[in-house]
Amino acid sequence: MLDQTQPTEPSRRLNGVITALARKRDKAITGRQASGIEQEWLEDEEFYLGIDDANRAFQRTAIATAIIPKLSTQPVTTPDGSKSMVFLNITRPFVDAAAARLADMLLPSDEACWGIKPTPIAEMSETQAALMQAAGVDWQAQQEQIQTAAEAAAKAMATAIEDELEECGWQGSVRAVIEDAARIGSGVLKGPVPAKRTAKKWVLQDGNSSLQVQTEIAPTSKRIDPWNFYPDPACGEDIHDGGETWERSYITPKQLRDMRDMPGYDSATVDRLLKEGPKAQATARAAGDGTHVPVEGQFELWTHYGVVGKDDALEAGIELNDETPLVNVMALLVGDQLVKIELNPMDTGDYPYDVLAWQRRPGMPWGMGIGRHIRTPQRMLNASCRAMMDNAAMVAGIQLVIGNGVTPQDGVYGFNGRKLWRADPEVLDVRGAFSAFVPPSVIDEMLKIIEFARAIAEQTTGMPMLLQGQQTQGQAADTLGGMQLLQNNASGVLRRLAKRFDDYLTEPHIRRYYNWMMQYDERTEIKGDFQIDVLASSALIERDSQKQFMLAAMQFARDQEFGIDPYKLFTELAKSDRMQPKNIQIPEEEYRQRLQKPNELDQANAALANARAASEEAKAVLARVQTMFSAINTANLAAGNPALAPAADVTLESAGFRDSNSPPIVGQVAAGVVQQPMPENTSPNFPPTGQQMPQSDVGAAAGIEGGGP
Repeated sequence: MLDQTQPTEPSRRLNGVITALARKRDKAITGRQASGIEQEWLEDEEFYLGIDDANRAFQRTAIATAIIPKLSTQPVTTPDGSKSMVFLNITRPFVDAAAARLADMLLPSDEACWGIKPTPIAEMSETQAALMQAAGVDWQAQQEQIQTAAEAAAKAMATAIEDELEECGWQGSVRAVIEDAARIGSGVLKGPVPAKRTAKKWVLQDGNSSLQVQTEIAPTSKRIDPWNFYPDPACGEDIHDGGETWERSYITPKQLRDMRDMPGYDSATVDRLLKEGPKAQATARAAGDGTHVPVEGQFELWTHYGVVGKDDALEAGIELNDETPLVNVMALLVGDQLVKIELNPMDTGDYPYDVLAWQRRPGMPWGMGIGRHIRTPQRMLNASCRAMMDNAAMVAGIQLVIGNGVTPQDGVYGFNGRKLWRADPEVLDVRGAFSAFVPPSVIDEMLKIIEFARAIAEQTTGMPMLLQGQQTQGQAADTLGGMQLLQNNASGVLRRLAKRFDDYLTEPHIRRYYNWMMQYDERTEIKGDFQIDVLASSALIERDSQKQFMLAAMQFARDQEFGIDPYKLFTELAKSDRMQPKNIQIPEEEYRQRLQKPNELDQANAALANARAASEEAKAVLARVQTMFSAINTANLAAGNPALAPAADVTLESAGFRDSNSPPIVGQVAAGVVQQPMPENTSPNFPPTGQQMPQSDVGAAAGIEGGGP
């Protein structure tokens, strides 16, 4: 940091350092301007706001009235009002739909798009190894225990990082970065950087409420306007390959005054700047929505991350512990005055910036966004729409042709009601001196060109209307498989963007947070040899297409042969609809406990099944008893009248019966078995064969038919 023992000495000693830094800053500014990217950004911003050369003079936004006329290479023309200036803006909805769709998939509310896990062979820190050794554990031999402890530490590290990201509003910043990338092709995210965080809470003590304010320095992340970020022109496609980065911002005199008492700031330089006041500066670029960003009365602050020579670092008062010829520093310049310089807060020397390029440009860190892809279809649409409007204006009125010998009384050749005309004497029929006709309409032809331009817009941007919540003609899918195939094809570009999001933003950003925690956090239980897992982003893109499969798998969830966990399946299904499963589900532990307890419904069903089985068994027993009884009666009849057996055999054979035993049907009576005589029929109505019916006057028939007493 700057040596503040003698206020005037740093100004004399640091002239060389300040000059070197100012030279690097100018190189970064001119390098970005020379790349031509700023002109493309201006054009993309214009089309997003619905501005072009035809209607710029009628726009009231700051970007149209202040910035574009000064920096645009095309002259600003003022229309004469005879031509249509309509701007049918399809750039804004395409850009907004693409940004919203990507952010919606990559930033779910129920889980993070990254993870932290230990390396396959985890290595414990020296502190953790000492703790395990003190506990009597041979940590070199107990690799399994080390791996288990590493997994617990990785989980704690992920929780700690997620808490810091939640506190600084990381998701909101990333959404803004994605919107910048979709609009102009590039978005910039900064972090982690130390920032003062203030927490307020009310405490009840002795019946009285008091407000307590707690202030701490914590890592934070925020979105940086790409217009205010200047990387090294020689960095190529990765800013971390360059030697420096510059960030421009604006601060008020109050903010500069607050820096005076902060550690590491040159108070003498701050006082001098406050006394001189802000210098005249160029008007800041308008915001993305066209609103003006005033900078009058503000100081221009430049934040530098890069390397300086060892001699310059020592001259600036930075204490060095090694003989490295180049030193990673962080410097703050207000205008051309150095107010702070110190070692890079990260021992790794990383720059706290990440650039998300929507589509890569060879040799440049900047990308190409939806606004650039759709530029040609937007111009086609504007030209055809304006031609259609001009044609409609001509078709709406008649064209009048005037012959010789006819002049208006007021001398004005115009067409309106109650107008007086003078005819020369040689004009015999005034009706022949006037002729009216209507120009042909080409509106239908222009509409076809408009539809063609819209179709080209979908193809050039890779964002079909399906991803915007609309289904155009010819894209209809009548089956579930057809719709899923259409969805997969439509989201192909999103999968590519998700991979770029992982590689160029999530992984390096979370890795710097991991390094920050390893360097500054005092909790030893969260430290270890970890790696960043960012495959979650690609999985989130596939979640929508997996939803249809999960719906179909629900019917197999209760079949144990498939080994599907219904609880986990429903959890993933709820996440696919961006719902919080915990809001509608019982805790998983409680669910597992319920599975171990007998289910009353299952018990009732089991009892009902047992009752039905017993009923069926009783019916089977009854049927067997009846069969046996019938068999005994049949055998009794066959034994008493053997002549029935042949007739019974013929009857059974004609019915398809096959005898299971060898003949005869009537078996022989075993020796020694005493045969009981068959009981004779004692019925008076059916006497045995050979006997006569009793007389009507005998016994019970007496007096019935004989007429006797």
